[in-house]
Amino acid sequence: MGERPPRPILRDLRPETAATAATTETAMSYSTTGSKRTIKYGTGKHANIELSPQPSEDPDDPLNWPLWKKHLNLGALLSMVALVGTMKTAYISVNSVIAMEELASYTAVVALTAAPLMVSAITGLASLIISRIWGKRPVYLISMVMIFIGTAWNTRVRGDLAQNMAARIFQGLGWGAFDTLVLGSIYDTYFEHERQSKIILYYAISVATMLGSPLLGGIIASAGPRGFELQFEIMSAFLTLSILLLVLGAPETMYDRATLDVQIPTIQRSQSLWPNITYTKEAAMKYIAKMKPWSYRANEINLPLILQAPRAIIAPTTALLFAVTLLPYAGFWSILHSLSMLFSPLPFMLSSTSIGFLMTVPFLLATPIAVALAFPSVIKRFSRIVHLITLVIGTTFASIGMLGFGLYVSGSMEMSADISAMPFAMPWGSSLDQVSLAVVSFLLGLLAAGSLALDSTFWPVIQRSTAFTSANLGVCLRNTADMHGSLTCFRNIVAGALILGLPNSVLSWGDLKMATMGLGIAQIIITIAACGVYWYWDENVRRLDGRIMGLIDLALLRETASIFETD
Repeated sequence: MGERPPRPILRDLRPETAATAATTETAMSYSTTGSKRTIKYGTGKHANIELSPQPSEDPDDPLNWPLWKKHLNLGALLSMVALVGTMKTAYISVNSVIAMEELASYTAVVALTAAPLMVSAITGLASLIISRIWGKRPVYLISMVMIFIGTAWNTRVRGDLAQNMAARIFQGLGWGAFDTLVLGSIYDTYFEHERQSKIILYYAISVATMLGSPLLGGIIASAGPRGFELQFEIMSAFLTLSILLLVLGAPETMYDRATLDVQIPTIQRSQSLWPNITYTKEAAMKYIAKMKPWSYRANEINLPLILQAPRAIIAPTTALLFAVTLLPYAGFWSILHSLSMLFSPLPFMLSSTSIGFLMTVPFLLATPIAVALAFPSVIKRFSRIVHLITLVIGTTFASIGMLGFGLYVSGSMEMSADISAMPFAMPWGSSLDQVSLAVVSFLLGLLAAGSLALDSTFWPVIQRSTAFTSANLGVCLRNTADMHGSLTCFRNIVAGALILGLPNSVLSWGDLKMATMGLGIAQIIITIAACGVYWYWDENVRRLDGRIMGLIDLALLRETASIFETD
């Protein structure tokens, strides 16, 4: 759920303690059993904030971990998120180089990105399901092994397109978990007042690495005889560090608070930023013993549990967000992976470095916009009017970017009817005079900014829906992570398909114009329809979400005594 302002606390109800994990026994009953309830508050400067979710009294509860342990877990996961983002866009600037070296079609080369992207959608959904049963840590570890195999293999695949594809498929098998589970891990370990800054950091790293990777990738690929393989050699070095962090610093975050023994003594939650341990062999062995590869299992494995994540896919809110954000997202991905096809051959003859530099404006313009729109102050003001304005502005930027890119490039290149009939043809020496690469980069930046502005509606729209849908905060956070994950999977499948399809459909400059016009106009029509749905049937959509998602939680509600006990 979104971060909310602290609740006012009466001082006479608070215990007279220092900045420790404060609790108080209230005379009013918050449960159906009539028993007293212990309310837990934050520590230090957050001592006046009632903790949400309410932690247990078990020191192994991820909410009770000291800050250094929470931050270490987050750092390990974000290091993998950064590497996954880098791998996804590693081939944008070198697609034509690979096609020429391998004597392969451009479609076969872009499949090196499209195929693992679609595979990651399948493994992402599978990760959501498996993590409900056996926890997130084994899924992360298995995915890490897949990524390691694929990355190490990718350092020795030059000259063999089949091996290159196999290596990329292994990477795709591992991407899915880090696309869909990291948000849930943040929900598992941080309280509401701590969470939003971590989500912003996660979002910023994910966007920045995907948009920034081609900038460095083009330079690295042109730096020596190793070519694109050098990118993966560098990634392998960073991956080694991430593996150590993940194995030693990312314990299981899944935790069942419904079965706790309430007689456990009250604990103090440490806010230490550095571990306070004795560096001995016994202490090290004790720490490692707690880092089991598998330490969680659902109390009951049944069909409703397995269908929790798949049912999130068919929620109307998920479908609407998918429809509104799909074309800018998939269009941006497909155009990026066609840049090498458009600008590497004659008449441009751009190098990998120059193609990578086309990503400068998308990186500099879109990343700050995406991060700014994720700030709590923006989300708290997210009303229906703000939502519709965001949709209009995001669609305007995305449509201008798509339409402008196609019309500008194709219009500049179509010098006459005879030339326009020839695929990607233009007289010698005039291409860079007719087409400004700075303008091309700016139009791509508008498309990226519009796509990410539309993506910024994910957080508040899904949170508003799950707040209506869910019986308690724990279910709400779980449903939020499921809807985000399923939306990511859906979009990756379609983006992969469009990456494959665009090179086959764009055979001339005129085809490029028609393709981008179709995407831009279709996005405008979809946004108008979506604005109508949100304006007239917003509450009905959320009610239908509640009905569909409620099918997941009926059995769980019988086990929960009260909303407040698990809040």
